Amino acid sequence: MKTMGARILLDVRHDKASRDRERLEELSNFVEDALHTERKRRESDAAKKLSAVHDKNEASLLAEFYAEDIFQVETDFPRLQRYALFVSLMSMVEANVFGLCRTARRIFTISKDFKINYSPGIEQGVKYLENQVEIDTSKFKDYIILSQNLIHIRDCIVHAEGSLKNRNKASTIKDFIKSTTTLDIDRRERIVLNKGFVETSTKEMHKFFNCLFSALVKKFNAQQDTMMDTNVSNL
Repeated sequence: MKTMGARILLDVRHDKASRDRERLEELSNFVEDALHTERKRRESDAAKKLSAVHDKNEASLLAEFYAEDIFQVETDFPRLQRYALFVSLMSMVEANVFGLCRTARRIFTISKDFKINYSPGIEQGVKYLENQVEIDTSKFKDYIILSQNLIHIRDCIVHAEGSLKNRNKASTIKDFIKSTTTLDIDRRERIVLNKGFVETSTKEMHKFFNCLFSALVKKFNAQQDTMMDTNVSNL
């Protein structure tokens, strides 16, 4: 493919990934702020209502009611929202890696098509770029390992509602959770995504995508330099 056309395709692919990251970060911040605001509102409302009640039995019943009300925005809703945001993040990362593979096939005129034959898809995409484009991933192996751990978390959320009971990768996931300050396991053995986990994962996965993108650009530039040297030598 001609140099200009290839660079346009690469720029379009990178711009899409950047927009995806920005949208998810904005949505994540919006959700966290909304949950925080609603929790403060419910706590304030509960305190006012309870202060006006003088009967102990009535106060006890109201306290139980408001405790459940506050639990929703303190624990239950954040769990559901963060699960949804994180699954969306990993789906976007996967889609962008797949797009990078298909772009690579076009600009390098690779005969082998990129097909999704097994899960996890991100790992398959990395293997395609390594094997078909021969990009060097040795400098960002840590990001590849991180993506694999995040995929385990995503799969557990999607297939078991975050429960680690009887999961094949339970020990691997638990080791990762122990090493991550924004992750926990609750008393029901469910994964807990604390505030900051989605935001940090979004930033780290975009860095991972940028590493793949930069390696692809570097390979393309090297190819162009080689072709130019060959053309000059043939003059």
